[in-house]
Amino acid sequence: MTPVFENANKVFELLATLVRRPRKGELPTELADRNGIPVVCLIGDDLTELTEGIRASLNGATPHRIPHEFISMSEIRDEVAQESDPLPAEWQPVEVYRRALVALAQEFSSARNGRDERVRFRRFGLVNWLLESDYPAREPDSQQDRELLRRLREREFQRRRLFGVLRSPETEVSMQGNIPWWVLVLGLHLFPLAWFRAWRGVGTEYRWLVRQPYMAPRDPGTFPGFAMRLTRPRRGRENPDQVGKLMINAFLEDLRVAYRRRFRPRRSARRTAYCAAFLTDVDDTNHGTALIRSLVDVRNETGVFDPLAVLCTGVRLEDELLGHELRGRGELSEDLYGIWRHHFEAAGRSRSAAVWYLPVVVPAPLAPDAATYRQQKDRVELVGRLTVDPPPKWARRRVTALAGVVAVAVLAGGFARAFDPAPALKWRELHCGLSRSDPDAATLRLRSTGECIGVAPNGYTFGSKDPALKETLSTIARQNREADRIHEQFTIRPVVTLIHLSALLSSAGQPSSLTYVREALQGAASAQRRQLDKRGATDPVLRIFPASAGSGMRFGPDAVATVERMMRDDPSIVGVTGLDQSRTATITTIEELTRIGLPMVATSLSADTLDDHSPMYYQVSPQNRRQATVAAAYGAHLAEKGTIPRRSVRIVYSADPTDEYSENLRADAAKSFDAADFDVEQQAFRPSPAAPGKASGYPGPRTVGEHACGYDGLVFFTGRPEDFETLLAGVNAACGSNPPFLLGGDDVARMAADPVRRTAYPKVPFDFMDFTLGSTSCKTKSDLYSTLRKLFPTECEQLANTSLDGHASLAFDAVNLYLKAVGQLQDAASQLPLSSLTVWHSLSSIHGSAALDGESGRIDFGGVVDRQIPLDKIISVQRVDGMKRPAQVGFCGRWGTLSQSGWCPPPEGRGGTE
Repeated sequence: MTPVFENANKVFELLATLVRRPRKGELPTELADRNGIPVVCLIGDDLTELTEGIRASLNGATPHRIPHEFISMSEIRDEVAQESDPLPAEWQPVEVYRRALVALAQEFSSARNGRDERVRFRRFGLVNWLLESDYPAREPDSQQDRELLRRLREREFQRRRLFGVLRSPETEVSMQGNIPWWVLVLGLHLFPLAWFRAWRGVGTEYRWLVRQPYMAPRDPGTFPGFAMRLTRPRRGRENPDQVGKLMINAFLEDLRVAYRRRFRPRRSARRTAYCAAFLTDVDDTNHGTALIRSLVDVRNETGVFDPLAVLCTGVRLEDELLGHELRGRGELSEDLYGIWRHHFEAAGRSRSAAVWYLPVVVPAPLAPDAATYRQQKDRVELVGRLTVDPPPKWARRRVTALAGVVAVAVLAGGFARAFDPAPALKWRELHCGLSRSDPDAATLRLRSTGECIGVAPNGYTFGSKDPALKETLSTIARQNREADRIHEQFTIRPVVTLIHLSALLSSAGQPSSLTYVREALQGAASAQRRQLDKRGATDPVLRIFPASAGSGMRFGPDAVATVERMMRDDPSIVGVTGLDQSRTATITTIEELTRIGLPMVATSLSADTLDDHSPMYYQVSPQNRRQATVAAAYGAHLAEKGTIPRRSVRIVYSADPTDEYSENLRADAAKSFDAADFDVEQQAFRPSPAAPGKASGYPGPRTVGEHACGYDGLVFFTGRPEDFETLLAGVNAACGSNPPFLLGGDDVARMAADPVRRTAYPKVPFDFMDFTLGSTSCKTKSDLYSTLRKLFPTECEQLANTSLDGHASLAFDAVNLYLKAVGQLQDAASQLPLSSLTVWHSLSSIHGSAALDGESGRIDFGGVVDRQIPLDKIISVQRVDGMKRPAQVGFCGRWGTLSQSGWCPPPEGRGGTE
């Protein structure tokens, strides 16, 4: 655990400053012609806990870990001292240097850093290999030269791309083992020494070795001659200090090349964090102090920037800081980095060793009962979560791969132009860039907004860049193919196809905003998986066809037209799930689905009037009317407890007249809170983006949030999650230390599902309504999560920081409603064919003892002919406080044998009234 002491957060702020690489230039970015990273010396009595805290911070950095290694200089010194063949005293520091640098190189080249952050240590690997090589001590001759070149050639075969099966960055700094026979055959017969001599003139590490400044590499004037000087036992004649600096310079040069912005700017730009070396127990006896001094000397003598952040403990700097501006200072209350940067700039090119050191005095930890302990602990926890910039989009591997794909496409397009290219080009333009051979192309259309609309049974991602969403769609496509194979093998098992229709591209380019879409698809995929695993002779074979209606469901009628064409050839399409956002466009989509005779089971829609537009419309979530009643009951509970000082409510709603959800929930909330003896006021805001001219004259959500400061009642938000985020930003900026009590409608759950968006303003807690019991785990004993754990293990691994917002369980239940309806139809009238109309008729029979005990609660349509909304469906209240996952504070409705909260309103009547 990270110790808590005065200004502890400044240690981590300094660490973040030193490891974050600027987008342009190098540290310090404020200095135009002077770059460098200081050597941070942590000074204190017991720094073990702080060291572990720093290790955890570097390991847990986002979006990727910081390449780093912690090295105990005392342990390395003990290893060297315990060698059976001890080295002379003057060479022991060199061996300590070598082992420390090898450990750093192995870590920085490790696969755990990912492909983009790994470093290849060609120069240091060559130097280390030579230092570990043994040759006879006689005078050099041509035979020894040939032997050295032969060994280097064999080493080269093991590390070049030609023999990639043997090569990895970690092997650069290791001594090579036995060479396979086929490599020897190639080396001896196809690539003689003449080839290696020619290659040596091109290989960067070989040319660098004879041009670097240490050990007079021009003596004796040849590469083999200088390389032989580094081998045992000849290196004993050399100056140990020069050999040590040669190793350090080789190590730093490999880092410089890896981070160089020229020649290969894409690869360099992917490196957004510097490497960090943490040396512990540094003192004169274990040669740690000498290692740091040599590193500083190399920096001064070469005058070249190196991307290595060095931190150390145990070092004493009295001699190094003699005359230094930081001598006798280092308290965390000061701007240590600013002072160091000023001194570094003032030093210019003087190359004084003292300018590189930045001492930091770490005070004693605070007692848990100290007055400032909680404040300091919160600060440390907040800044201890390191974040670095993701690689720029133009430098990502996908862009490079895409460039290759584009190049191939251009060549292919040029070839196709000779064969009447116009029809093919027009087809691609109309069908989202897909060729005629793509199985999804015929059911997709590109609209003027750039959105791809239609149905994609075979895994097309609708232009999304979210890898988790792409994996989900790929899983559904794979299961659809499996369903076809099962039906071919067991034709007696009928095929049931459901269209999952959503506003899939409403957040194109913002993967975090697609969380709820992905989870709904994962819930549907889990229900499909369980159905495919059944082995009954007549168990239906289920297919799920993902479909997109565009942002705000604006192209819903176009998507329905595509489904209508598909139904002519595929009578197995019996229903629709999904449907997003209660808007005017959504109502139009419902009416179009009714026109083509396709029943619907919506997953998260809640506006009161949706079922008035179609007798074929059902939903698994409660209505806004019930949500408003529960919200008013919860508000009364808060007022009775004194949590809100005044029995008043401010209903914040969207001024967009096309947003049926917000307007309907506002009206219901005003009625319910008024009935609960609340003073009701209503505040409209201009949503973003707003339709031109339709919401002018209203303040934005940020301003509404700022004006909510000081309000002593309940602020009930009935808008969309993106506007709730903006409202939170306004509250955070204006009164984050004393915010009003905020309660969001169920749509806010979409934002709460994403950990980044949910924890953006940890000072401002808020509650929100949810149509499930709330946050859960893949370890939960349930049909959904046991299946989800198998299908999407990565998603389950992220649940420590993620909250499943209920869309997975709602979609899972929507699919299972259809399956239950099909099962009842098979039992009651097996002679009837499965069709959309017969399945629709069977949906209304799901009530009473035949109700569905779903993952999102009990779904009971009450047995009334025209009831299409489940009775007394569960609604919970969730709380988000700081960086923690949402926690349930109560729920109303029926869920197994659990009892609802005492403050809940009366249950809904069997006739549909409360």
